Amino acid sequence: MSLRYTEMHQLGEPADELSGFFYKGDMAEELPELLNDWHEKLQLVYLDPPFFTGKNFTFRQRVGEEGWRGNQKHLIVHQAYSDKWKSRDSFLKMLRNALTLSYQALKPEGSIFLHLDYRYSPYARLLMDEIFGENNFLNEIIWVYQSGGRAKRYFSRKHDTILFYRKSDKHYFNPEAVGKPRGKVQRNHMKRRVDEEGRTFWSIRSGGRIYRYYEDSKVYLSDVWDDISHLQQKDPERTGYDTQKPEALLERIILAASRQGDWIGDFFAGSGTTMAAAQKNGRKWIGMDSGDFSINVCRKRMLQCQGKGFFTLYDPSIKVQKYEENKNRVKLEIKQVCDLITDRAIDIRLLDYHSPVKSELAGHFSDYIDYWAVGHLKNGKFISEQHSFRTPSCTKLQASLSLSVDAREEGTDAVALHLIDIYGEQLLLSLEDV
Repeated sequence: MSLRYTEMHQLGEPADELSGFFYKGDMAEELPELLNDWHEKLQLVYLDPPFFTGKNFTFRQRVGEEGWRGNQKHLIVHQAYSDKWKSRDSFLKMLRNALTLSYQALKPEGSIFLHLDYRYSPYARLLMDEIFGENNFLNEIIWVYQSGGRAKRYFSRKHDTILFYRKSDKHYFNPEAVGKPRGKVQRNHMKRRVDEEGRTFWSIRSGGRIYRYYEDSKVYLSDVWDDISHLQQKDPERTGYDTQKPEALLERIILAASRQGDWIGDFFAGSGTTMAAAQKNGRKWIGMDSGDFSINVCRKRMLQCQGKGFFTLYDPSIKVQKYEENKNRVKLEIKQVCDLITDRAIDIRLLDYHSPVKSELAGHFSDYIDYWAVGHLKNGKFISEQHSFRTPSCTKLQASLSLSVDAREEGTDAVALHLIDIYGEQLLLSLEDV
């Protein structure tokens, strides 16, 4: 794939290991080209596509310190994505394409989890039988949750369906990784006993045989998951996406169907739940989404994850501009500072920012800024070294960021600044004279 612009972020301890990719773009356009390098490389694919609801879904952007402190009046509501389709055929064509491309990306021992609801899971089952093979169907997982109102003319719809298929009979699956401790609760008519090694177990006789179930062993999960809650509006995990899924749900899938170091793919990445769960559990990831806010939300979410190595993001909409030509948009103060390790370092301070769109919620220019970072350009790639953005636990945006100048790698071009505002507007500025 020919990348016009990428950015690289270091995670944890410095390392050459790649942690993940994020591609901003439509799956149907970007993934076929991506498969030139990623054919049969993914262990697991999780897809949470549109559900054909006929609705538009939103992303709620917090504004300034007040918004990040939880003030619901300091929110801007953007459209995250549209789930409106011309016809059933157009929706199923998109779904078929996503499943076919996912099949090609999966390793022979890989598997896929497709997340839908009552509307089109029956159609998806037929498509997956065709693409993956009927014999490779493994589960129709029912995720039960409590949210929303109560229906009065039919039984309330309180579950989603997750279709689990393997690519071949060589697939990897580890139910032990997500099993629940059996514990001390008595089941059926079992008797509690202690063996020669002092381990407690429950036993039952059936068909002339005695079966033992140890308290410290694990009970394997069924295909009905009613123990993972739907995210509430004030849940700490919330990023602002209407249809965000809980990390616990993705963690269960990832732990059961992949190993440490495996690659996980999500081509409807949304708020980045799959990538966050993968990163936190030692997996590598590929994310893709065409939404304007998805890549920005995912960037910040991944920067808060633990780990080592680096991840890269590809956004074809960004182009490097000169700072001198954009002083009407952003004003900086750039100072040389002393640094005990390197010969020269600089401090870059934000003095002003003029948003193309004005908001009554922004009392200060910094309220318009969602994220900013400073670093270097190298062969068209922005290498971020320092960044700042707000979180619920740190509502202030740093006014200045520092970075080393003389410790740049060979081949590195100018110092650069990347800024994203609350409307998704981006500036990547080359500070050539620094």
